[in-house]
Amino acid sequence: MKKLFFLMASLMIAFASCEKEEGGQDAPAAEPTVSVSADQTFAEDNTAKLTLTLSAASKKDVKVTLANADVQTGKTKLTADYNKNITIKAGETSAVVEVEADVFGLDAGDYQAAIKVASAEGAKVAENAVAYINYTYEYKPAVNLYAESSVAPDKTVKLNVALEKATNRDVKVTLVDGELSGLALEYEKNVTIAAGQTEAEVVVTVKFADDLTPGIYPLSVKLDQVENGVKGNATEVTFNLSYPFGVNITVDGVFDDWADQNVLTWTLPEGQVLYDDIKEIKLAANEKYVYMYSKFFDAGYSFNMPVNIYIDADGNPATGGHTPATDNNTGYPPYAADNQGLEWYLEMSFHDGDKFNNMYSWGTIYKYNPDAAPGLSVFGNLTALTVGTYDGSQIFCQGVIDENNIAQVEIQFSREFFGITGNKARFSHKIMDGMNNWACIGILPQGTATNLEDPTTREQVDMAVINLPIYQQ
Repeated sequence: MKKLFFLMASLMIAFASCEKEEGGQDAPAAEPTVSVSADQTFAEDNTAKLTLTLSAASKKDVKVTLANADVQTGKTKLTADYNKNITIKAGETSAVVEVEADVFGLDAGDYQAAIKVASAEGAKVAENAVAYINYTYEYKPAVNLYAESSVAPDKTVKLNVALEKATNRDVKVTLVDGELSGLALEYEKNVTIAAGQTEAEVVVTVKFADDLTPGIYPLSVKLDQVENGVKGNATEVTFNLSYPFGVNITVDGVFDDWADQNVLTWTLPEGQVLYDDIKEIKLAANEKYVYMYSKFFDAGYSFNMPVNIYIDADGNPATGGHTPATDNNTGYPPYAADNQGLEWYLEMSFHDGDKFNNMYSWGTIYKYNPDAAPGLSVFGNLTALTVGTYDGSQIFCQGVIDENNIAQVEIQFSREFFGITGNKARFSHKIMDGMNNWACIGILPQGTATNLEDPTTREQVDMAVINLPIYQQ
């Protein structure tokens, strides 16, 4: 009986031990299995998500090593960047890995990245633990925007929409004004670069009134949207409107450059005029010089053709002096005192023997005395600059005369020398008969006269006013 009891007790202990081993908390846990999956394709930003999944949570961290695998048949391998050593933390069942496709230098076509679980510590690797991410690459060129640095005298500036490389599809670009555009800009905002082409030109016209305040106006245009391409590094262009526009004149006795649309012109008014030998004057300027053109009747070289040029260098008639008489015979002034304000009074002759005077070899340049009160007569308040103290870089003239005794001259004035450094100046041009008591025979600008026998009936107009580009020394 004792033996039987002992045998039954032993069997019960053995049975309990087996039961605990099979289902009790002290039984060793089976390792989970790790598998891998991924997005089917890369997104537009060339990234995709790869997910590692455990069949069950583990009490310990599971360390997984990833590696590149062979792509599927018919696919071209795509290089991808990703973290190859991943930890699935204890108690968790998954981890997400970001994969980025390396598309640099790719040709158009279908590609695939293949990533496998190479090994795992703390988990079994599932069979065929490989993920495939597909990528269809269509080349999208970078689009950049370039422009000229300044607005041309015709109020336009050229932009260039450029691709880094031609593509087999039309690239469509939308342009918009940039933040610097304080003036109205007119241009084609929807631009298409045709397939196979690499650039398109866009002409921007700046819209502004003629009374725009002189100055420098920065303007800008930028890329807004790109279709079948991507924005490059140059997405906005800045260009300057420097107003008024500068005009470059070559003083050489050839006058075709005076046809520039930004040249200002004064002619004789319709009606009766007292002094009609000067037919036309023109003014132009750039950042360093002011230029004057004159066309007049010239009786030839029988006399020296005396000339006066009045200059209001600061454009302010309230400064400087005035001329009280038109000529030796006429006490009526050429312009009202409040339309003069002369800082300079030039008394020269156009003829130097049988050729036109260069204007620096002989003649006199008078400067209104800076310590004289404004508004006084220039006579008695002038200082003569001695010939030889200035040269052709300060003032220079060239002229020609045709068989009909029509003369043309052009004169260059240094803005630095004459102190024309502001944004406005005023000029007048007069010629005289040196054989007749220096009588005025031509002047511009000039008003009409109601009575040709009475000079005091002549309307007193303003001198010729020119707005100037920004001065540069």
